[in-house]
Amino acid sequence: MSDSKRKSHVKPVIYGFLSFMLGFVLFALSICLVLRFTFFSQDFMLDSMANSGYYEMVKDELGDKLKSLGHASGLPDEFFDEFVKKIDIVNVERNYVSSFYTGSSTLVDTNTFKQDMIDAINVYIEENNIDKEKANEDSILYLVDEASSIYVKTVNVSFFAVFANYINKLDTPLRMVTIGLAAAALVIAAIIYFTNQFKHRRYRYITYGLGAGFLSVIVIPIVVFSSGIIPKVNLATRSLYNLFVGYFNSMFMYFWIFAAILLFLTVICFVVYLQKYNKAVGN
Repeated sequence: MSDSKRKSHVKPVIYGFLSFMLGFVLFALSICLVLRFTFFSQDFMLDSMANSGYYEMVKDELGDKLKSLGHASGLPDEFFDEFVKKIDIVNVERNYVSSFYTGSSTLVDTNTFKQDMIDAINVYIEENNIDKEKANEDSILYLVDEASSIYVKTVNVSFFAVFANYINKLDTPLRMVTIGLAAAALVIAAIIYFTNQFKHRRYRYITYGLGAGFLSVIVIPIVVFSSGIIPKVNLATRSLYNLFVGYFNSMFMYFWIFAAILLFLTVICFVVYLQKYNKAVGN
């Protein structure tokens, strides 16, 4: 076999491999970008909370749980209605979520809650002329501690807290990996483009790479949504369930967005390839 024939057989293999690598890099880059726009974005989490009605539901759930506690301690429902109204759940959740992204303490702050509740109980005792011997300090502190425990469990976003401790630690490495993958995609595309003698073949192999990236990215949301796994998740409260479903539905929408971008680029390159190919054949 002559050298020219050998090269003609080797080149498609080399460029096919480069196309595969381009598709794989684009797939990995899309995953990194989705993570950066969603899981590693504080604004995305806060938007998910607001859009799912999470704040309002948490406030209602906290009120109901505290009322159940109050029945055993003799405090009426009206006391907890007024107390919960004064709690700024939006601010509490924002501070709680922010702690994960800033690398500070990821525990729910209970100091303000406890002090506010002690003050509210003392005011209630004075306004209703309750015998202070019947409401001794130990019983009040016990009630406040129990209420604080309920508060922590209600405010805590369990499914998020499991992974969120790694956000601050992995933010910089993820940024570097994303930049590296973007650079790798450009380098591979440049190699395919500038080392191909024929222009139509340049666009053919880049089209292969973009198409492979598109197919790889679109598989993820198709598998997830077709399995119906997100709505089937079992969480303790309605607020957490709605937040979970809204959060991950929005997260996987980003895969559709990046898949659409890759599809658009694939079509553009394919059209250019056809134009170059027809021109080469015509010549």
